[in-house]
Amino acid sequence: MRSKVVSIDVAARMVRNGDVVIMMGGMEFTPMALLREVVRADIKELNTVGVVGGAMNLDFLVGAGVTATVETCDLNFQPFARVGPNYLRYQKAGRVKMKDNT
Repeated sequence: MRSKVVSIDVAARMVRNGDVVIMMGGMEFTPMALLREVVRADIKELNTVGVVGGAMNLDFLVGAGVTATVETCDLNFQPFARVGPNYLRYQKAGRVKMKDNT
């Protein structure tokens, strides 16, 4: 059977403009190296989904300007911040749409 393991840069190139990217919430197991490669690949208009919330993973993508929508029940940095700082700034400026999935 062929191996499905690929390098981070190859995995990042699988993401296309407008794709849906789904991640679990919380600060644990956040694939930050992969997310940085997605940003470097100049991907735009991602639809991001946080399953049982989001944290620095979704906030990073919002702050990098690659997210069109955020669908989650919560986006926070508990216990460090009540709301993700990039998300809050972009939401107030109308630069990202929020879809509530509580």
